[in-house]
Amino acid sequence: MHVVVIGGGITGLSAAWELQKRGASFTLLEASHRWGGKIVSNTLDWNGANFLVEGGPDTLVTRKPEAWDLANELGMLDQIADPGSETRGIYVLDNASLHPIPVSPTRFFATPLLTLRGKLRLLAEPFQPARRDDDDESLADFVRRRLGQEALDKFIGPVLGGIYNTDPEKQSILVSSPIMREMERDGGGLFAGALKRALRGGKKSKAPRFITFKNGLQALSDELVRQLAGDLRLNARVESVTREGDQYRVSMAGGSEILADGVILAALANQASALIEDISAEASRRLREMRQQNIGTVSLVYRETDIPGKPVINGLMIPRREKRMIDAVTYTSRKMPERSPAGYTVLRVFIGGGAPEVVEYSDERLIETVKKELAELLGIAAAPQTWTVFRWEGGFPQAEAGHLKRVDEIEKLLPPGIALAGSSYRGIAVPDCIRQGREAAAKIVTALRCEAISKD
Repeated sequence: MHVVVIGGGITGLSAAWELQKRGASFTLLEASHRWGGKIVSNTLDWNGANFLVEGGPDTLVTRKPEAWDLANELGMLDQIADPGSETRGIYVLDNASLHPIPVSPTRFFATPLLTLRGKLRLLAEPFQPARRDDDDESLADFVRRRLGQEALDKFIGPVLGGIYNTDPEKQSILVSSPIMREMERDGGGLFAGALKRALRGGKKSKAPRFITFKNGLQALSDELVRQLAGDLRLNARVESVTREGDQYRVSMAGGSEILADGVILAALANQASALIEDISAEASRRLREMRQQNIGTVSLVYRETDIPGKPVINGLMIPRREKRMIDAVTYTSRKMPERSPAGYTVLRVFIGGGAPEVVEYSDERLIETVKKELAELLGIAAAPQTWTVFRWEGGFPQAEAGHLKRVDEIEKLLPPGIALAGSSYRGIAVPDCIRQGREAAAKIVTALRCEAISKD
């Protein structure tokens, strides 16, 4: 049994890890010069000072246990750090003004973000009729049903829409936040569902709510690469996958080929689409229809004295209705102060959601755009001491309502020896990708062993 995994991001690395644990031979192919995909941790040097910055995700939620469990298997729990609450000091932009997100009862009743009517509507959530079915809907439709239009417009939409870099009116609730639908189904509503879960309790996890790694999230992908014992190849761009009897021929740029019993496509939908055209033209067409959005981040280093003292902000979410050129700002040096020397402030700016074209700007134009936005929104008039940009053009999947059903239908068009996994399919967060990679590997191994038994 030999399996080829196409894509060396966290999904493909996790698939290879699962194949290795199950005793399957594998080849892992990555088109670029590095492993890890959007998980990238770099050190910025400035006048002898070092700043650890992340290009993609910087923390992992442990409510989805896959990343924690994988770190445990790899023997990395001693490298884990607790970044603290993700909601502490988070503001939202509303009509060009900054407002703290009302996460406490006191702030909720005092916040000018919501009118009295909006607050009463939100408090009426327990009395709204519950949906008990498994059908999908948009994030916006769900929030409107449960919490009202103002809650959607003022803070739920900006926060979740910002996290998923998408339009809440289109984003699938079952992909972006299935736990909210689970609470509604199990408890009758969000408040009741949360209370029921709290009362039910259960075994308390040793993991903090959010985790990172002391040397950056890339430590996870680096350790996977170190412990994988299969055939790992960088700069190995796959051009096509074709059926050859009971096997698959994987053809790469430069003319080299690999004959495999199974193939895991741990790549974005548009990339997978181009590879499997000869295997299933219909599956290829439907994968091609899935939308991908530009996304990027800019990390900027400032002297602490150049940052206004008030208000003390850890993060700013910017709704699309504000028509800004950036989507969010995180003060990473406040969130994880150990990653920056004293006397400096590091900000991370997210781009590509409200204005996708910004990701394609030249470095000079991009930095000027970001500086202008930060001056207008946060009063930061000084130029950064240094900065770095991470771009993924067309690299962020958009999972619209009905997405999971579409993925199911596409998978039915593929033979048992081909599996899809990754952020384009059943969840975009790192734990989702780890889960999908491992499930795809288990599925392929099981299918091949069943096939071998049937032949015997």
